[in-house]
Formats: sequence, structure tokens, C-alpha cells
Amino acid sequence: MEQVKQHLSDKQLALVSLSCQLLLIVAVATLFFYLQGEAAARSALFGGGIYWVPQCLFSVRVFAFTAKQATPDSVMADFYSGAGIKFGSTILLFTIALKFMEVLHAPLFAAYITALLMQWIVSFTLNNRY
Repeated sequence: MEQVKQHLSDKQLALVSLSCQLLLIVAVATLFFYLQGEAAARSALFGGGIYWVPQCLFSVRVFAFTAKQATPDSVMADFYSGAGIKFGSTILLFTIALKFMEVLHAPLFAAYITALLMQWIVSFTLNNRY
């Protein structure tokens, strides 16, 4: 009997990816809490949030309209504007965290990079599209 592979829709994939990232960010912050204390955990949460919040904004922007309304030009415009929003909000959040908050740099960047890697892993493995 032949197995039929079912692929997740793009919205489902985005939701699963965001959920996995959020769980991972909390796990990394918890690990830093037990290893280095509250300040490290808070910094890890900020670092993960610096990746997660712009990713959420990007997903909301890209999936704001239904496919029935979409034209190739509007899809590209949504992706470009979503990428701009993501890039700008990432810069803004890093600036706020590094300039105006007392954070530990190692946990902040470790959580940010871990969330970024989770995005790549989920994208490459969940739907086997690449």
C-alpha cells in the first residue's frame, strides 16, 4: 500500500513554526535560568522575542489576505512589505534591548540564534519541500 504524503498549508506551517520557536525560546530561557540565574533567563527571553515578534509580524502581513484576492504582484508586494516590517522591527528591538535595557549579551544572542535555527529546521523538515 502506497503512503500519501500530506503537506501542511502555508498558514499551518507558519503556525507550527511559530509555536515551535516559542516553546524553544521558553526552554532556552529556562535552561539559562537554571544555569546562570534570572538575569540570563530574562536576557534569553528578550533575545528570543527579538526574533519571534518580527516573525509573527511577517506572518500576519503575508497571510492577511486570502488566495482568492491574490495576484502574483500582490503576493510579492506582501512578501516584500512583510520582509521590510520584519527587518525594521528586528533592528528596532535589538536597539531597544542593547541600548536601553540591561541584558546579558550571550544569552540574548544565543536565544536569538536558536530561534533562527529552529525556523530553518522546521522549514526544511516539516514539509520536505526543499
